[in-house]
Amino acid sequence: MNIVSTGIEGLDEVLGGGVLSPSTTFIAGTPGTGRTTLGIQSLCAAARKGEKVLYVAISSKPEAMIRQILSRFSFFEENINIRTFNVSSVERDPLTMLVELGNIVSSLRPDRILIDPVTPIGFGFPEAERRRFMYSLNAALNEWNAVVCFTGTLEPDAVKSNVISDIVDNIIYLSQDLDPHITRRYIELMKVSGMSSIQGKHTFEIGTDGISVYPKDIAHANYSITASEERISIGTPMLDEMLGGGLLEGSSNLIAGSTGTGKTVLGLNFIMEGAKKGEPGIIINFDETPEELFLHASNFGWDLKGMYKQDSLKIIHTLPSALDPNKHMVQIQKAIREIKAKRMFLDAVEGFDYVLADQIERKQHIAALSRMFRNEGVTSLLTCLTTESKERSKICKIQITSVADTVILLQQSLISSGLQKSLSIIKMRGSDHEKGPARYEINSNGFVIEDLMRE
Repeated sequence: MNIVSTGIEGLDEVLGGGVLSPSTTFIAGTPGTGRTTLGIQSLCAAARKGEKVLYVAISSKPEAMIRQILSRFSFFEENINIRTFNVSSVERDPLTMLVELGNIVSSLRPDRILIDPVTPIGFGFPEAERRRFMYSLNAALNEWNAVVCFTGTLEPDAVKSNVISDIVDNIIYLSQDLDPHITRRYIELMKVSGMSSIQGKHTFEIGTDGISVYPKDIAHANYSITASEERISIGTPMLDEMLGGGLLEGSSNLIAGSTGTGKTVLGLNFIMEGAKKGEPGIIINFDETPEELFLHASNFGWDLKGMYKQDSLKIIHTLPSALDPNKHMVQIQKAIREIKAKRMFLDAVEGFDYVLADQIERKQHIAALSRMFRNEGVTSLLTCLTTESKERSKICKIQITSVADTVILLQQSLISSGLQKSLSIIKMRGSDHEKGPARYEINSNGFVIEDLMRE
């Protein structure tokens, strides 16, 4: 037995590399979730690689019509073999279908087979007789020596009690949430044999090129690279000094502060410092569009737009209401690898609140992001909004300070001469540092520290 690809972007990763050959997989789900699309796309991907494939359609439509419908998919391969069985016939007489199908398989000897759908077969029979048929089908599958997929319409609870679950090696379940604003699609592995798969609900979408699967938190982005002792400038000389020479390369760092304290300015300063040193950067943003960011940066004399046009900067802007955290993470990873990014500015983590309502889930996702940044060799700067409390335990609405290697707190207070801004380094993992506080201001040069406020 060997492992073969499904041909579906992201699905192989979820399955632990692909599926075993030979093996059987049941693609189940509620109506409209994309079961047939997933099966056909995988079949066509195999055909493109030169494999002989067979599509068995249980339908009232003739083969010519089915082929015409499938040809609308951009991934469709004309050379796939299609055989049809009338749905009413297989409901009444499944054994005849099994004999005919066996003859077809013996003649074609396909590497892969898709039976779509399997659930109507023997539908009018008593349950005991249906079970006997399915075990007969299983015996035939063992002789076919192929990668076989079934599709079927079933509710989640019905999958476990269905006889099909007993005879297949893998069960892939598709579902969807029909939100008034956006449809969320999910893929979940209910059963996997012989593979080290990723459990949980992964998201997927159906586009013009078929299905793309987005693994949950990219398998939680486990650490593979240890922290570096090299330093990277944050872009403000005195702050670098306070940090013991700058941020640790590959570290994840948090800037916490209330509205108007300059979190975004410090983050842009960090990205522009990278541009001076030839280090490509990425900005992840939920509020400002790229054009708004360009304008914001130009107020400080920073040519963020020029950096963007030279492909040394990528901006990933997503509205919180449209955010798919898993897809978002995959997009970020691809962007990092495309431009070989060294710096990352995520402004602000509150953008995840809309789709990750559970505080623990948010923290876990941000932790996975931080680990992925480190694995990719990226030094990251994240921002979060503080409450009015000065207590360190209440720095952020989401308790992510434990995730960060460095936490910098920005504060402002009203004095007789106006607003006074101050900065303190709450923690810096693995390095000695100046705790502060230090006075700073936001001027035409960006984020500027004036002096340490020593007693």
